[in-house]
Amino acid sequence: MRETGEQAQAIDSGERRGKPGGKPLRKRRRSLRRTLYYCIPICVVLAYLGTMAIGIGSNHAQDWYMTNFMKEQNVEFWDGRYEIYVSPDGTAHYGYVESPVYQSQNAGGPERFVYNVISSAQIVLIPLWILVCVGLTVWIFYKRELEKPIRVLQEASEKIADNCLEFELEPVKDNELGRLRDGFEKMRAALYENNRATWQLLEERKRLNAAFAHDMRTPITVLKGYGEMLERYVPEGRISREKLLEILSMMNGQIHRLESYTQKMSSIRKLEDLEPETEWVKALDLKEKLQGICDILGQNITCSFKGSGTLRLDEALLLEVFENLVANGLRYARQMLQVTVRVLTEESSVPRQETEGVLEVVVEDDGPGFSPEELQHATDPFYRGEGQMEQCHFGLGLYICRLICVKCGGSLTLANGICGGRVTARFQIICKNPFEVDKKLIDAQ
Repeated sequence: MRETGEQAQAIDSGERRGKPGGKPLRKRRRSLRRTLYYCIPICVVLAYLGTMAIGIGSNHAQDWYMTNFMKEQNVEFWDGRYEIYVSPDGTAHYGYVESPVYQSQNAGGPERFVYNVISSAQIVLIPLWILVCVGLTVWIFYKRELEKPIRVLQEASEKIADNCLEFELEPVKDNELGRLRDGFEKMRAALYENNRATWQLLEERKRLNAAFAHDMRTPITVLKGYGEMLERYVPEGRISREKLLEILSMMNGQIHRLESYTQKMSSIRKLEDLEPETEWVKALDLKEKLQGICDILGQNITCSFKGSGTLRLDEALLLEVFENLVANGLRYARQMLQVTVRVLTEESSVPRQETEGVLEVVVEDDGPGFSPEELQHATDPFYRGEGQMEQCHFGLGLYICRLICVKCGGSLTLANGICGGRVTARFQIICKNPFEVDKKLIDAQ
C-alpha cells in the first residue's frame, strides 16, 4: 500500500522523535567539511592502487625488455624467473630471482638507455598519478558541492545589483552554502518588500500630484479669465459696480477653493509621515464622544456601540475617521443613517488581562449605493463620481480615512448593503478587561 504525503511526513516525524519519552532527534545537517573528509579516503585509495599498479607494471616491463632484447655472456634467462650458470669446472648452478638484475658491462648504449628509462618511469608516473587523483577529487567535490551554489549566488548578486528583485533563488544542498543561499533569499525578500512599499508610495504620490494638478486647472483658468476680463473692461468703464462685485466674489470663491486644496494636500503629506500615538481610553467615554459627534452632525443618525473595558488606540485619528465617514454618509442618505461601532476581540478559553482586538466602525445609508466604478476607485485621491463635481467636494474624504486606517493597522472597505452604501473602517487595538462591564455603563442602564 502506498503511503500518502501526510502519512510519510508523520512517520518521518515519528522517527525523528526517537523513543517515547525521549528527546526529539535533531536532523543532521550536511557539512562541506564532512563531505571533504569523505572524499579524502577515496583519493588516498585511488592513489595507493595506482601506485601499486605503476610499480608492478614497471617491474614487468623491465623483465620483458631484458628477456627479449638483452643477453649476458654465460647467462641465459628463462621466462624471467630462473637463472642457470655453468662454472668452469662444469657444475651447473640454478637460482630463482624475483626480477632480473642487469649486471653486464658489455651491453650496448641503446639497450642500457632504454632499460634505464623503464626503470625510472615509475619515479615520474607515481607523483603524476597522485596529482591526478588529487585533481580528480577536487573536481568532483567542486562539481557536487560548490559549482551550483556559487552560480546561484553570483546570479542573485548580479540581479540585485541591477535592482531586479522579482525572482527566487534556486534551492541548493543543505550545507553552509545552502544556509548562505537562505540568507541571500531573506535579504532579497526584505529588499523587495521595502522597495515595493517605496514604489507604491512614489506611485501614490505621483497619482496624487497628477490629480491635484488636474483639479487646479479649473480654478486657475477661472481666475485667469476673470483677470483678463477685468484688465480689459475696467479701464474703459464698461463693467457696472454690481457686476464687478459679483466677479470679485467669484474670484474670492476660487481663491478659497485653492486654499482648501492646499490645506488638504498639506494634511495628506502629514498623514503619510504620521505615527499613531495610542493611549488607554474607556469604552464608555469613547461611546459618549461618538454619540456627541452624531448629535452635532444630524438628527437622523442612529448610533450603536458594542464594547466594554478599556481600549488602547489613537483616539484623535479614530474621531477624525468617524466624523468623515458620518459626514460623507449624510450626503447620500435619504432619510436615515445607521452607525454601528463594535469591539471585536480574540476568543480565548483562558481569561487574559490584555488581548488584541479590532474596533470596527460601520456606516450604512439608505441612499443609491456605490456604483461598480465607485467601489473600485472611491478611495483614490480626488476621485469624484458622476454628479459629485460640485466645488465643495474634493474627493479626499475616503482617501484620508483609508490612509488613517492603514496607519492604525486596519483597513477601509466599501460595499453595498440592503438599502444603500456601507463603509467599514477597522482599527487595530488592544483591549484591557474586555469582558469587564464598566460601572458607569451599569448605572446608565
